[in-house]
Amino acid sequence: MDQQGYVMSGLSLLLVLPAIMLFMVFLDMTSNGVDGNSQVLESGRVLNTVKDLEVDIEVAGKEVFQSEAENVVKSGIPLTNSRQQVKKDMQTKMNQITSHYQDNDKLDVECNITSVDNSEDPFAVEVNSSIKVGKDEITHQEFITQEISIIDPQYPIPNPLPFIKCKNYGGAQVISNKIAFGSSLTNYLESRGVKNAGAYENSTTAYIIKKCPYDPYKMHGEHEYNTIKNCISNGYFHESSDGSCFLCRLEGKGVCPHYGFETYITPASSINTTYNNSNLSTNFTFNQAPSSIDHVIFNDTIPGTGTYQGNKLIYFSDASNCLIIFLDNAHRQKYGFPIV
Repeated sequence: MDQQGYVMSGLSLLLVLPAIMLFMVFLDMTSNGVDGNSQVLESGRVLNTVKDLEVDIEVAGKEVFQSEAENVVKSGIPLTNSRQQVKKDMQTKMNQITSHYQDNDKLDVECNITSVDNSEDPFAVEVNSSIKVGKDEITHQEFITQEISIIDPQYPIPNPLPFIKCKNYGGAQVISNKIAFGSSLTNYLESRGVKNAGAYENSTTAYIIKKCPYDPYKMHGEHEYNTIKNCISNGYFHESSDGSCFLCRLEGKGVCPHYGFETYITPASSINTTYNNSNLSTNFTFNQAPSSIDHVIFNDTIPGTGTYQGNKLIYFSDASNCLIIFLDNAHRQKYGFPIV
């Protein structure tokens, strides 16, 4: 090969080398781009799983609240430590859910229910938990606090307290979505020496926990008492600093130190035609009886003073029936009725 040929070969190599280098750089950028896109996809998958687990915790909580309350209703046996029991049940459910993610999505998933306690909202329970999700080199961890409702219509939760209190006195039963006491509430009150317990023969109270929409509560005493009639008919509950919270109701406590709720316990309706003659129906023989608020009725923590008397209030009457409750002055003031 002559000198000219060597020169041409050298020039060709110089021209080809940059092209080769550019091609190698392009391959490296493409590889990095694929890896970057893969990381973005995995990161999104991890974050979405964390969000899904937050929803799973909320659903698990509502299912546990409902099942524990229903179990107490059936057995009449209170929980020893409702907070620990609910925490344990929720952890069991979340372990099953995280196993599903690990087996089917090949993710490293941890979810620990760290505590269950009262919320500032008495119609919710505070649940604290930690979530950790990982995939290959990507890991995300969160510590979350959730206020889980106990009044979601999709997960109706019964009021367990009356079934615990009346278990040994004849028991309570559910009739037309209300708790019917028969003679059990009278027997329970009489066993404690409470005066005028007979006013609660065949009384009823709310079964499913539902928050009263009539707020402020003084509205109950307005509109010719139609509001309180509708409230009682619908079985609503009201916020109360004296009423037992949901978790303590599971433990059979009629009162507790937490911010809770209360509902009415209503005496049986009376035949109106007997009201103005000597053949008085049982409830109308009492001008006073235990105040018709559940935490007053079930306050057996202070012998002789926990359950106090209220004055009769006729909140509805027609040609057939008279409906009454008994209210002390503090609750009359709360619900907008005249003080007596």
